[in-house]
Amino acid sequence: MLYSFRWFGHNDPSKLDQIRQIGVEGIVSSLAQVKYGEKWSAFEIKKRKKFIESFKINNNKNLTWSVVESLPVHNDIKKRSGRYKYYIDQYKESLINLGKNKIKNICYNFMPLIDWVRTDLNHQLPNGAFALKYNHLHVCAFENFILKSKTAKKRYSSKEIHTSKKILQKMNSSDLKKLKMSLLGGLAANDRKYTIKDLNYEIDQFAELNHTDLQNNLNDFIEEIYPIIKKYNIHYNIHPDDPPYNVYGLPRIVSNEKDINFIVNIKKDTNVGLTFCTGSLGVNKKNNLVNIIKKYGSYINFIHLRNIRHIPKSLDFYEDDHLNGSLDMVSIVKAILKEENKRKKSNHPIKQIPMRPDHGHTILHDQFNSVIPGYSLLGRMKGLDQLKGVIKAIN
Repeated sequence: MLYSFRWFGHNDPSKLDQIRQIGVEGIVSSLAQVKYGEKWSAFEIKKRKKFIESFKINNNKNLTWSVVESLPVHNDIKKRSGRYKYYIDQYKESLINLGKNKIKNICYNFMPLIDWVRTDLNHQLPNGAFALKYNHLHVCAFENFILKSKTAKKRYSSKEIHTSKKILQKMNSSDLKKLKMSLLGGLAANDRKYTIKDLNYEIDQFAELNHTDLQNNLNDFIEEIYPIIKKYNIHYNIHPDDPPYNVYGLPRIVSNEKDINFIVNIKKDTNVGLTFCTGSLGVNKKNNLVNIIKKYGSYINFIHLRNIRHIPKSLDFYEDDHLNGSLDMVSIVKAILKEENKRKKSNHPIKQIPMRPDHGHTILHDQFNSVIPGYSLLGRMKGLDQLKGVIKAIN
């Protein structure tokens, strides 16, 4: 695997001068400063690429911009309404500009409105570290009593609604503020942040869209950009839903093997591939991650490795250490390495799949510094070293 690390740009508390010291070659980054839906100019791409490549990692190598994460897909494209034709044209220009600058591995998602969701950004573990957590009843409380969604009662049992109301009543103002921030799109890499009014409006715009509709809209979008993907040999990789549950009653279409099968069959071309995120797919207990790798391995062009801990008798989970939790990370890594070994004997253009340690605990002195929740430097460095140890032992 090509060891990589997420860097959110110049405002990221983790600096490239630090990241280059921890044993990675690739940087996973995006142009988050560009207005949502607008094209990435060749000038801005070159500028970011040049800056990343200015950092040495040894006498013969510099850091490289290994993966774009992410090139956001505007919600109008997902709905296939509004100004979607304009935004597709902008998207095509971004792809062309990336391709011309030889940045050819791109991660994106097709989740309606809100990207990844957590309800607690500082869940304290017994050892004092802070982790990200998802609490389903907190989402229930938010939908029913803060967002006051018209359709929320259809998605939850009367017991869940009653219990969530009690939970909400016990929250202090700080807890409420944190919950709202998280569920209104306030986490790292979310494309937009919403007000309560705006989010309700946007949910209504998706109201008539079901699972099949969203799949068809993805299919149509891929068809439109595919000629550019082929011309510039871009590997365009969809990220799974996080979590793999319908959020706010909106469909999610990258949650299980059936969804993956639909996506890879759009073009049956490994250029239209997958971002294999163990944490996102692993939340769904029915997903067998090793089998998914065996079956769809040739389509995996980018990897996020992280572990989650299922909380019994609920849909809740929290982010665990990379080698702990509910997922068998050793077996997952073995399966990925087998896929890479297959590629050595094939004409697959990606022999070393870029991998980044995803989400780390906030530990040690990072607890006293400014950090992006889930993206502390030390927590991810710890996860990366754990994964390197597994890879070294297997090899």
